[in-house]
Amino acid sequence: MRFGLLGSFVVEDAGGTPRPVGTPKARALLAVLLMRPDTLVSWDTVKTAMWGNSIPATARASLHNHVARIRRDLDDGGGTESRIQVAPVGFRLRVAEDELDVSLFDGFLCRARAARLAKDWTAVEALTGSALALWRGEPLSDVALPDTERGPFVRRLEEARLQVLEWRYEADLHLGRHQGIAAELAELVAAHPLRETFHGQLMLALHRSGRQADALLAYDTARRTIRSELGVDPEPGLVELHRRILRLDPALAVPAAPEEPPAAVGTSASTARVPHQLPSAIADFTGREDELGRIVGELAVTDRPEGATVLVHRVSGGGGMGKTTLMVQAAHQIRARFPDGQIFLDLGGMTTMPMPPETALGLLLRSLGVAPEEVPGGVQARSALFRSLVAGRRMLILLDDAGDAAQVRPLLPGAAGSAVLVTSRRRLVSFPGVRIDLGALPDHEAHRLLSSIVGEERVAAHPEATAEVLRACGGMPLALRLAGSRLAARPAWSVQDLAHRLNNHGRVLRELYADDLHVRTALQMSYELLLQDPAGPAGPARAFRLLGLMPSVAFGVEAAAALLECDELSVEDWLEALVDAHLLESPAPGRYQFHCLVQALARELAKETDTEEERLRAVERLVTWCLHGADAATARLAPSARRVPLERIPGQERGRVSFAGYDEAYAWCERERKLLVAGVCLAHGAGLHALAWKVAAALWAYLRLGRSDDWLSSHTIGLAAARADGDELAEAWMLNGLGNSRMQVGRPDEAIEYYRQALSVHEGRPGRDRELGAVLSNIGTCWTDLGDHESALRYYQQALVHESDSAATMNNLADALANLGRHDEALAVLDEAEATQHATRDRVSLAIGLRIRGDVLRGARRPAEAVEAYRRALVLQRQGGDLHGEAVSLFGLGDAFADHGEPAEAVACWERALLGMERLGDMGRAVELRRRLAEVRASPAGPGEARTPA
Repeated sequence: MRFGLLGSFVVEDAGGTPRPVGTPKARALLAVLLMRPDTLVSWDTVKTAMWGNSIPATARASLHNHVARIRRDLDDGGGTESRIQVAPVGFRLRVAEDELDVSLFDGFLCRARAARLAKDWTAVEALTGSALALWRGEPLSDVALPDTERGPFVRRLEEARLQVLEWRYEADLHLGRHQGIAAELAELVAAHPLRETFHGQLMLALHRSGRQADALLAYDTARRTIRSELGVDPEPGLVELHRRILRLDPALAVPAAPEEPPAAVGTSASTARVPHQLPSAIADFTGREDELGRIVGELAVTDRPEGATVLVHRVSGGGGMGKTTLMVQAAHQIRARFPDGQIFLDLGGMTTMPMPPETALGLLLRSLGVAPEEVPGGVQARSALFRSLVAGRRMLILLDDAGDAAQVRPLLPGAAGSAVLVTSRRRLVSFPGVRIDLGALPDHEAHRLLSSIVGEERVAAHPEATAEVLRACGGMPLALRLAGSRLAARPAWSVQDLAHRLNNHGRVLRELYADDLHVRTALQMSYELLLQDPAGPAGPARAFRLLGLMPSVAFGVEAAAALLECDELSVEDWLEALVDAHLLESPAPGRYQFHCLVQALARELAKETDTEEERLRAVERLVTWCLHGADAATARLAPSARRVPLERIPGQERGRVSFAGYDEAYAWCERERKLLVAGVCLAHGAGLHALAWKVAAALWAYLRLGRSDDWLSSHTIGLAAARADGDELAEAWMLNGLGNSRMQVGRPDEAIEYYRQALSVHEGRPGRDRELGAVLSNIGTCWTDLGDHESALRYYQQALVHESDSAATMNNLADALANLGRHDEALAVLDEAEATQHATRDRVSLAIGLRIRGDVLRGARRPAEAVEAYRRALVLQRQGGDLHGEAVSLFGLGDAFADHGEPAEAVACWERALLGMERLGDMGRAVELRRRLAEVRASPAGPGEARTPA
């Protein structure tokens, strides 16, 4: 049998087959006995270890049952009952020394101590390496034992392991193997800052590597740390080493190498093989020219100073992005510069069982000609031998699919001359050298790759279908190769046939395969690793699946937190973990987006793993967040606007968004625009029709500021959602909004048709006076824009019949009267409107009325009074944060100054109005302002000396 305590609890038979030990209590009992092999362990000790202070009355009988179960679990047919002896005072477990890893470790430790006393550093190196090879992690990490039982045992072993490490590096330094161990010692110093032996060994390794300044800095760090933590100076030995490094003491030089390398741990370099293991490069390699040039250019510089850090060129990227293909291509182009061999090793970092560094080192040593029986045990010993064999040689080592930096670090040569290429789905940032993150191919490179596989003529025959295929593949080289290969193998298919199959809803991943290669398999490997995250199923794995339900646009942490119903700090950690795993992209700080094929995988996994109810609730939470945010923005962008009703919205208290002012609300809408507009379609598609039209309605105040296409698309979908929900009021709201969107782009004839449909919804239904008044007033504005002011006047008057106190309609009526030359009547209506506005404290409508008053007074050729009206409007708009209204009033104020013969003041107002219009997206008025400014500046008189208007 074999028992392992130096890591997770292991029980294996002689052939290495695991022998599961049933219940947690049985595992605890066996572990307690293994911690004291061949020793009588009292009943009380065992009971306390298994039950703590809550020992049940049936403990004694239960112990007998557990012992019987362990005997059955360990039964190998040879009679194992004698392994556990039960005595009146306790239990004894009989274990041979070579069966228990702790006993083996202690044996190597004793022999290493004796070899050290004899100064047999070769033996010390081999024995400490064998001892360290037994360690698999924290002892008994998966056995439930009280800390009073487990703690002293683990602390004793950890201390022994540190002692072994000290002796191991001491042997390396005595044998002149200082190259490459500085990084390992630096990690130990960071983990054990008060262990002075590691500090001294790090200083000496740095000094012998020609890095005296770093060695002195290491001492200074040690001195400050020890003083800070203990209030004393370092031990005299460390102080003396510091002085000798300062004096460049010749006695600190590298000791003479032994005449022959130890027979037990390797072979001489002269007999080592020259491996040539690179996979074949693909004949039609296309794209990635810039990345290839960077790697090859750096690899060409092989003459580096003695002791220089080995450059690690690493390429990271998501599955299917061509990392290995690029690295193999680069390796073949530069292999002539590495005549001592090229090694390729697949580390399996994205599999559920990545290759351990110890195993990888064994394969590397075998590649270099080391016989199997000469490969030492343990990472430290193997890494040291590998560095020794590679030192002085020019080798190219390609490590494919690395899991993390810890897997790679022991595999690096210790001296300059060789080069290491690494591919990984994770970003390995702790190594020097070139680092390239591979994303999607640009469109022109993707087109070239597809053409090289399918044929130029076949692709050129259907450009639109080709564009659809390229979009479906998202610039992923693997997807393009598989799509192209399937098409090339099917002469009867056209590019249109392939495009149709790829764009058939939900089938894209099923279509992207050829032979044993599947895009889904390549992508899903990264997801499988998420399931091993300590957060478990509720962490990044769940986040990945549900975030796939997002629209295919960039999103922020707040939106993700709303969808996942989690706090933002946790969600941000998950998002960054997904970025590191190349399952998400981060196009800007705090913004995240899926690659189209990765999102397709996330959606498929969500459908396979999460219930329909869970998926629907996630979408509902996201769209509710969009609704709250859009409504809060409307409160700042158009304070007097009619607000969408929010009652009866599920989760109304989640995802609350608030803004301090106009600028903050507008900036949020700009940032989230694509998500908000896409949220309307997402909600409608999920059957959340009420949410869909309400989000569209709540976006009105923002979309009117130059987002006419989004206004039209969101309200068109909102109208379909309202009709699907059977909500007539919602239908009329959307029709009214569609009319407004057409008015905003100067199409009043189209707007009238939408308004008339809205009118037909309201007519004949009681309690709709307010709605009828608003629609009739809007129809009046259409006739105003069409120049039919008589018709406009009639509609405004009809609107006031339904809503006599509507200040907005009275403002419009005054505008119509002024256009008919009835300025006095217009001013009288404005006086009546102003009285209503003061009574209702409607400051926004009052500001609009004052701006219209300025327009009327200008038409009446009373520019001085017009200036005063515009100024009053500006005061209210600035107080209310209405930036758009302020820009419109500045436009009119500039006109009034121009009418009054003050061109300099007019230009100053128009320039400020233009800045506002451009910032807010009101392009129609911006064009007119630029025209006026150009005319004034082209005038021979010029604008004169400008003064800042009030």
